[in-house]
Amino acid sequence: MTVSFPSEAMAAIQSATELGLSSLRAEVPQTLSEWAAAHFILAGESSHQKGGWVGWPFQQGILDFMSDDRIEELAVKKSKRVGYTKMITAFVAYNIAHRRRKQALWQPTDDDRDSYVKSEIEPVLDGVAAVQAARRQGKGVEDTIKYKPFRDSVLHLLGGKAARAYRRITVAVSILDEWSAFDQTIEKSGDPGTLAKGRLEGAPYPKFVGGSTPRVKGLCHVERACEESAASVQYHIDCPHCGADHPLMWGGKHLPYGFKWQKGKPDTVHHICPHCRQSTTQADYLPGGWPLTGTWVCKKTGMRYGADRIWRNATGQPCKPPRTLGVHVWAAYSPQRTWASIVDEFEKAHRALQAGDMAPMTGFTNETLGDTWEVKGDSSDEHALQARAEDYRLGIVPKGALLLTAGVDVQRDRWEVTVWGWARGLESWVVAHEVLYGNPASDADWQPLEQYLLQRFPQAWHGGSLGISAVSIDSSDQTQSVYNWVRSAQTRIPGLRAIKGDNNDSRAIVGPSSLQEVNHRGRKIKHGIKLWLVGVDNAKDLLLGQLAITEAGPGYVHTSTDLKREWYEQLTAEQRILTKLNGKDTYKWVKRRPRNEVLDCRNYALHAAMAHGIHKWPESRWLQLEQTVQPPQDLFSAPPAQGQGAQPSTPAAPAPPAVAQPATSRADEDIFAPISLQ
Repeated sequence: MTVSFPSEAMAAIQSATELGLSSLRAEVPQTLSEWAAAHFILAGESSHQKGGWVGWPFQQGILDFMSDDRIEELAVKKSKRVGYTKMITAFVAYNIAHRRRKQALWQPTDDDRDSYVKSEIEPVLDGVAAVQAARRQGKGVEDTIKYKPFRDSVLHLLGGKAARAYRRITVAVSILDEWSAFDQTIEKSGDPGTLAKGRLEGAPYPKFVGGSTPRVKGLCHVERACEESAASVQYHIDCPHCGADHPLMWGGKHLPYGFKWQKGKPDTVHHICPHCRQSTTQADYLPGGWPLTGTWVCKKTGMRYGADRIWRNATGQPCKPPRTLGVHVWAAYSPQRTWASIVDEFEKAHRALQAGDMAPMTGFTNETLGDTWEVKGDSSDEHALQARAEDYRLGIVPKGALLLTAGVDVQRDRWEVTVWGWARGLESWVVAHEVLYGNPASDADWQPLEQYLLQRFPQAWHGGSLGISAVSIDSSDQTQSVYNWVRSAQTRIPGLRAIKGDNNDSRAIVGPSSLQEVNHRGRKIKHGIKLWLVGVDNAKDLLLGQLAITEAGPGYVHTSTDLKREWYEQLTAEQRILTKLNGKDTYKWVKRRPRNEVLDCRNYALHAAMAHGIHKWPESRWLQLEQTVQPPQDLFSAPPAQGQGAQPSTPAAPAPPAVAQPATSRADEDIFAPISLQ
């Protein structure tokens, strides 16, 4: 029997079959810059021109970074007018039509999301043929402003203000637009970058892209991500005079290179090469109206990505790209912005700043230079602090310090430990600071830390010694390794606590604890240890006040002349600024320098001391401790083995407990175990 179908039905069957089988067809691999040149168009309200899009040379590199699966995290710190919104929109279209990957894009608020969808996404869905072909259509297809289904993927479009916006979705690509406009913490659940990256778990090729014009220094998500990236690149062009490459730099009046002009005459602006000191005009940079082709160069590692689309190391050999990458690009590279208008904007902002209005200069720094604005706040002067340092040796307990605690900061390749001595009113002395290198993931590498914390420190006042009474160790990094070690060592090291910093300004320095399960060698141990929360902002507030005390006594902070400048700079690495968060004025602590491990260790040692209860001890208890640890000497007492300020006859780092020998004097009799008076 022969069955015949009408020609219209046969055509529909054939079309449906081809559509169904098209998902099985492998696309010829293309980078995003190649795909966008072939398929993407300029559309929407934000485009001055319509039609096919060819990226500027510096844009092509950023597009390639977005589509390179070897780069798992990309942070773009940028100014306005560099086309970033178009680049991420092209990336969204590329993931729909070419890669067929599930993705989510967050804007700071729902209103921002709505505006972006209407002005950017919807024109692309209707105008880019490759995207149109991938759309799911027909009755029963859910297509809303926040959810776009496609034949082989989905697109979530979300506002990023609520924690629920980061839940119950699993994607291969997470994108944050205007990242630095997001709240610092999303409803106490975490920062937006961490929450967005959490949606990538299980993806074979996870990809995170976050970009923004930066905001306040120290509170800027994108700046922090760029600083923490394995590589951070700028776009270099070749000098037309000497041939050496360099980035376009704003420079400044104290630098001999960068942008220079005659005051009051923005049209005279030119760029001075940092190598040959010859000048380049914008016409030289834009021959024929098109930017010079250049190379992305990492200032940290020397890695390069040039016009040949190959990553090379500092010696020019091909290499793998970094897993995490930061990018900085500013308005001078854009053909849509004249250099003269940049200078004119700066001169107007400078005049406003001199008149007391900082808003125009803040906008110029953020929106045109693509850099953070540094707000001056409350901080301590590391130079003045070092100038008042006292002549006592590290590794020896100075006279007056009656009890020792330690704070431990854990990094991926080391432990940093600071031992502080304490007396009445939280008067404190830094006794030792040590950096121990190793891998926290290796059980064996923890042994030197344990030996260090179990050692005894000789006292300057007599021949006795003190052990450490309490230790607080940070578990924010290498969490599971810290839990495993604390579970094992807490029976051997007195007062050992695993802690985690909490930036909630209402959190007490000694916050609440919670029982944590511990995974150890593949098995889960219920209620393995307690995890203590530390109100680090309150600890920093307290230290700021203590460092302002100028006379020895309650609250005073004693430091040693043995400490180097770097130690003081890390102790004072943060400042307290008044800023608006969630519409409210609030004080926040922000970094002035990248390194702050000394400050962290101080906060943790303070937590150990207060968790031990010393801030609540009555005078009778301090007198009892003082009589035990540093009894008054009489005329018949032997002279001190190590006088305060004297050169010790033993190394600054005392021997471990195994070699410590007990003395017969009453001063030593009760202090071979760490002090614990109940």
